[in-house]
Amino acid sequence: MNKHFMKWLLWSGLLLFLVLSYSGWQLRTGIEANNQRLITVADYREMSRSAATANVPMDSVLNRLKDNGVRHIGLKETSLRELAMKGDIYLWSFAEFSSWQQASQPRLWAEASKAIGSDQVSPANLVAATSDPDITEFLASQLGSRYQPQQIIRFSDAHRNYFIINSAASVLDKRKDVPPQLDMILGFDPRELQQIKAHGMEVVLRPENSRGTSLEYLQEYESIVRDYEVKYLIFSNQVSGTPDNLDVISSLVQRYGLIIGVVETPEQLGYVATPGLNEVMEVTAYPINRVYTSVNDDFVKSVADRYYRWVRAVVDRGIRILYVSPFKDLRLEAGENLDDTIKTIGDFHQTMAAKGFILGEELPLLESHTTSPWHRFMIAMSLLFAGILYLYLLFRWKPLYLYVLLLLGTVLGMAANLFTAVDLSKLYALAAAIIYPSLSGLLWLLYLRDHKSHPFWLKTLYSLIIIVGINLLGGYTVIASLADLRYIMNIKIFSGVKLSFFLPLLLFMLNYFSVFKGEEKLSVVLWRTLQQRPSYLVLFLFAVAAAAGYYYLGRSGNNIVSVSALELRVREVLEMVFPARPRFKEIIIGYPALISGVYLYHRYRQDFILFIWGLAVVVGSVSMVNSFCHVFTAAAISLQRSMAGVLVGTVIGFGVVLGIMALEWIARRYFAEIFNNQ
Repeated sequence: MNKHFMKWLLWSGLLLFLVLSYSGWQLRTGIEANNQRLITVADYREMSRSAATANVPMDSVLNRLKDNGVRHIGLKETSLRELAMKGDIYLWSFAEFSSWQQASQPRLWAEASKAIGSDQVSPANLVAATSDPDITEFLASQLGSRYQPQQIIRFSDAHRNYFIINSAASVLDKRKDVPPQLDMILGFDPRELQQIKAHGMEVVLRPENSRGTSLEYLQEYESIVRDYEVKYLIFSNQVSGTPDNLDVISSLVQRYGLIIGVVETPEQLGYVATPGLNEVMEVTAYPINRVYTSVNDDFVKSVADRYYRWVRAVVDRGIRILYVSPFKDLRLEAGENLDDTIKTIGDFHQTMAAKGFILGEELPLLESHTTSPWHRFMIAMSLLFAGILYLYLLFRWKPLYLYVLLLLGTVLGMAANLFTAVDLSKLYALAAAIIYPSLSGLLWLLYLRDHKSHPFWLKTLYSLIIIVGINLLGGYTVIASLADLRYIMNIKIFSGVKLSFFLPLLLFMLNYFSVFKGEEKLSVVLWRTLQQRPSYLVLFLFAVAAAAGYYYLGRSGNNIVSVSALELRVREVLEMVFPARPRFKEIIIGYPALISGVYLYHRYRQDFILFIWGLAVVVGSVSMVNSFCHVFTAAAISLQRSMAGVLVGTVIGFGVVLGIMALEWIARRYFAEIFNNQ
C-alpha cells in the first residue's frame, strides 16, 4: 500500500507542477503565435551591381522583385567608391592625384597646393572630384558630418569641385573576389531612397558605424526613418555610435518602434557578433527578429538546394527576415544568376504561403517579458518529482529516503529560485532533456517485463504511448523553461547538448540491469554476460546496434557522417509533405527499433534483445526531446515534427517487422537446422 501511495504521490506531484508551470508555455507559444509573418529583403547594392553587369536597368529589377512578392529592399550606406562606380565622381589616392596634376595641369595643382597650405597629406588619402552640383552638395554635407572641418580640403576650377579628405580611409568592401581598396562611408544616397519608394517598396536600413572623426552623422538617421517610414534596422559592421555613443540609435529604436534584424551566423550557432548590438538590444528591451542572409548559401551549387535551405531556415530555425543577394554561380552569367535569384524568391514565397506563413504584412514587435522566479520554482519542482520518481523506480528505495529527498529538493528549489536572482532555466532544460528520455526507457522496460502475456499489438500500442507521452512531457518542460524572447531569437543559447545526447544512453544501461538483473550485483551480471557464448541472433543485433551507434555519433555534431544526396532528396520530399520534416534519428532508428524490438522480445523472450534494441529506442527519445531544445524553432513546429516522426517511424517500424518476418521464413525454410539450434 505504501509503495502504491508513493507512486501516486510522485506522479501527482509531477503532473501538478507541470500544470502550474503553464505560464512559461503560454509566454513562449504566445510570442510564436504572433511571429508568423515573414518578409523577404533584397539587397539593393548587390542587386544593382548584378543588374549593371547584366546590362539591365535597376528599375526593371525592382519591378520583377515586386512581382515575385518582394516588398522590402535593404539599403546600405553609400561610399566614395560606390559613387565613383556609378560615374558620379572621379576618385584618386592623393599620390595618384598629385603626380598626375603636377605633370598635366600645373595650374590646377597650384590651386590644390594653395588649399592644402602647410597641412601634411598622406599619399594614401583619398581625393574626390565632381562637376555635378547635387553631388557636390551631397559630398560637402556628408563629409562635413563625419569629419572635422580642417580634415576636408576643398578647391575648384572652372568645371569641377575637389575634396581632399585628409583622414585615414579603410577597406570597406571585403569580398574575396574584389582587390582591397581604401574607401569612406558617406551615408544613405537620397536617390536610392527615392527610387525604392517610387516603386512602392519599403526601405530596410543598413547603417554602418562611420570611421570618421565627427559624430554629427548620427543625427541624419532620424529624418530618414521619419520621412521614409522605415521599420527595420540591420547593422552592417558595427552599431552606429559604437562604443560610447549608442544612445542616439537606442532612442531612435524606442521612439519609432523599430525592429532590429539579428543576423544568423553561417554555422547557425547563434547570431553575428556586432559591436554595440548587445547594448542596444538590452536597453531597448529586445525589439528584434532573426535574419538569414543568402550569402551563407554561396557554397551551395544547386538552385534547388538554396531554395530548400531558405524553406528550412524559416520552418526549422524560426527565421522571419530572409535577406537575399544575387546568386554567384561562376558557371553562369550575371543575368542568369539574377533570373535564378528572382525566380527562387517567387517559388519560396509560394511555398511559405502554402505552409501558413503570412506574407505582405509587416513584422510585429514581440513580447519581451521573462519568466518569473515563481514560474522557475514550479519547473524546478516538476523536475524534482520526475527525478525522484525515476530513482524510486530504478533503485526501489524506501519511502523515507524519498521523503527526505523531496524535502531537501524543495528547500534548495526555493532558495535557488525565490531568494536569489540566478536564472537556472538552461539548467532545467538540460535536466529535462536527460531525465525524461531516461524515465521513458525505464517505464518501457518495466511494462514489457511485467506484461509478457499481452499480445504484440497491445505491447506495441502501450510502448508508443509510454515513449511518446513521457518524452512529450520532457519537451513541454523544455519549452516552459526556455520561454522568453532571448531564447527564441537565439540570443541566449541552450547548452549541454552533448550531455543530453549521451547520458540517457548510459542511464538506459542502468535501467536494463535494474529491471532484469536487479537482484544481483551489477559487476557480476556484466562479467557473466560477457562470458556467455552469443548466438547468431545476438551477433546480428550487436552489428545493427554498432551501425546505429556509428550513425548516431556521426550525426550528433561531430561531422563524422555526412548527409548523403539521397537523404537530402528524402528530406525535401518530407519537407513538402509535412509542415515540419521529421528527424531521421526518430524515423530511421528510434521508432523502427521500438516496434521491431517489441516484436523480437515478444517472439523470442530474450531479455538481451531489449538491451540492444532499447539503446536505439533511447536515440529516438533523445532526438524527440532535443527537437524542443532547438528553441528558435516554434513549439508548434517541434510538436508537428514529433508527430510526423511517430507516424513515419511507425510505418517504417512495421516495415522492418515485415522484413524480420521474411528473414525468419527464409531461415526456417532453408536453414532450419541452424535456426532451430538458436
